[in-house]
Amino acid sequence: MTILFAWIGFCLVFSVVCRRRMHLVLAGVVISRILVPGVVQNEVMPGLHPSTYLFLVFVLVQAAFAPRTFVRAIRSAGVWPQVFMAAIAAVMMTDVGNPGGPGLLDTTMFVLGNMWAPFYVFVFMRFSIRRIPGAGRLFLTTLVLLAIAEAVLAQVQVATGQPIVWQEAFSRIWLEGSKTELGAAIGTFGHGIQVGVFFAAVMPLLSLIPSLILRYSIAAVILATVPLAYGRMGLILTIVGFVFLITVGSRHIIRSLFFGAAAVVALLLSIQSVAGGKLLLKFEDDNGSAALRVAAFDWFWAHTDEFLVGGYPGNRDLKGVGTLGSSLENGYFMVALMFGIVAALALVAFMVFMLAGQMKLKERLSWPGVASAAMIVVSINGYSSIGGNSIDVHLFWFVLAMSSFVPRPRGTKKNSPGRNNLKAHSPARKRAGNRTRQFAVGTQAGS
Repeated sequence: MTILFAWIGFCLVFSVVCRRRMHLVLAGVVISRILVPGVVQNEVMPGLHPSTYLFLVFVLVQAAFAPRTFVRAIRSAGVWPQVFMAAIAAVMMTDVGNPGGPGLLDTTMFVLGNMWAPFYVFVFMRFSIRRIPGAGRLFLTTLVLLAIAEAVLAQVQVATGQPIVWQEAFSRIWLEGSKTELGAAIGTFGHGIQVGVFFAAVMPLLSLIPSLILRYSIAAVILATVPLAYGRMGLILTIVGFVFLITVGSRHIIRSLFFGAAAVVALLLSIQSVAGGKLLLKFEDDNGSAALRVAAFDWFWAHTDEFLVGGYPGNRDLKGVGTLGSSLENGYFMVALMFGIVAALALVAFMVFMLAGQMKLKERLSWPGVASAAMIVVSINGYSSIGGNSIDVHLFWFVLAMSSFVPRPRGTKKNSPGRNNLKAHSPARKRAGNRTRQFAVGTQAGS
């Protein structure tokens, strides 16, 4: 509890000091969610993830110290999205009375930390990107630097065979018995799949970096590292993101192809390594992984009538009780198991609806954030994801907010008109400017 109180105290001071620079606190939310893995959440502090505590304190501070800004931010979310989110949360909360459910407190914590808070982080991120100059660039820089840090950590983990960070918790998970070295990079997430998903989500966002050299240098680092995570889905999605970066995400196809070819060399060299070779073998022989997924799929469809509305009434640790050889290995299936198929379908529909709403065909720079979010929607199908307190849902909302970011073109002045400098061109300021000009003209006429 001491750590919890100390963290809340820090969150309070941080949020109050930065009450007029909300983007700094929101960047802190992103950083803390990426650096503190969900698997050690309860060991760090009880109840919620540290990033959720930070966001809750931020919301309270904004409501108390900047109520007008707070209300504008909430209104910017729109009525129907908030009603839809509230309805999903309400349906999930009905699981409290389910004999197989975890109880009121745990259900509330899950809904608050994995549904409500991530959505409103998106709302405030998007609001700050549209209203505060430099907010979008800060979020982009934060995500890119985190990707580079994860890449460096992954390389060190594979080279040493040790977790490096969260040593005790990760060693307990991965270095049991006679096993003394990690078989793959796990980053700060604790699992190679999440490393690959994070890299895939960041890859399209690199198209928002003006410098082609910097853009493809970072892409090369990611491509050279993603095979070390030993995950097929992460590799495939990262390559899809890279193809987007070269083609759709670039206005200079020829130059992008040139720099992209250099980045591909990094991927090929990585695949030729020992870790890359292990990943290629996994495409040929997955050690029964596909069979486990088929068994999980069959069990799910055979029992849908038991959790169509409301969660599964029996023991939900299907692997622990011996019902299956693994979990359901699908994030949406896990949500259906916990809260019912209706809740899972509503969540998917809501994510797709919000994704489509952020897609603006005539605004090319909205595409990278949408592409990143779309790949996360796909990735949730590939492993336990939401059910394992992974980063996917949070990351979906983080990157979707980036669809509102329009970088300032090279050569333009900092105070030039742009979508990220709305204050300078608000209707109130325009009216004030007109009144000033009218007064000046009247003064000259009367002189």
